[in-house]
Amino acid sequence: MRTFTRLAALTALLGAASPLALTVAGCSSSSGDPHAVDEPSALGNGKRVREVVDPSRGLAGADVVVTAAEVTAVDTFDETRNGKSRGTVFVQDVSSSSPFSGVSLYSPTFIPANLRVGAGDVLDLAGQYTENAKIGSHAFPPGQVLPQLSKPTATFRYEYAPIEPTTIDVNDLADYKKGRAWMNMLVRLENVEIPDALFDDGSGRLTAHLTKTTTLLSSPVLTNELADLPKSAIQPGTYRSIVGIVTYFDQLHLAPRSLDDITR
Repeated sequence: MRTFTRLAALTALLGAASPLALTVAGCSSSSGDPHAVDEPSALGNGKRVREVVDPSRGLAGADVVVTAAEVTAVDTFDETRNGKSRGTVFVQDVSSSSPFSGVSLYSPTFIPANLRVGAGDVLDLAGQYTENAKIGSHAFPPGQVLPQLSKPTATFRYEYAPIEPTTIDVNDLADYKKGRAWMNMLVRLENVEIPDALFDDGSGRLTAHLTKTTTLLSSPVLTNELADLPKSAIQPGTYRSIVGIVTYFDQLHLAPRSLDDITR
């Protein structure tokens, strides 16, 4: 069933004049003029992630329906070893590198209930869009929030080709207002000069600074949130490419999905 759904969706996407619009011309007949027929879109009739997450939309606290959100990563690594640092699902608009195209899912419920999602799975989501100024009793710096879809119902739509990372400037991650546009998205940093090696912050979470400015909370860091990275994975020096999901907790992070995301 899943394979068939994937085939049908890909056929629809690749067979259309544009992969994001599936409107085709109808055939003429002796009883009337030619007319257009609107086929169901492979992206669904809901909103795109970027139509919800962009702060100019003002949808914080609203119940939303998002369709065709593709999974980019599932956090299965419990770096703090307390069962509290795994389970987050990250999704992004299909085939999109536009700002605000990503969001994380907090406590999703899946349909079917036994569905286990992975990168490339495309979902429809219904839940509340939240902009969290704090987690538990911990408040984030003033003016900073963590965008999420809270307790959404996630329905499997089809599988699609993995999303390509969007190349961004590392300095965007040093400025929350700029970096928020890439939060929860799969990005690539190129020619990154890392000033220090991975170090343990005391919780089991490993971090390394991504800019030479290392004393400010706004300094972005690389973390092992999504993958079991050995300390030797990052040493001081220049890296040709580092790919990862942009995450947030007091500052912006870049979380590689595996060692393969790091190229020296």
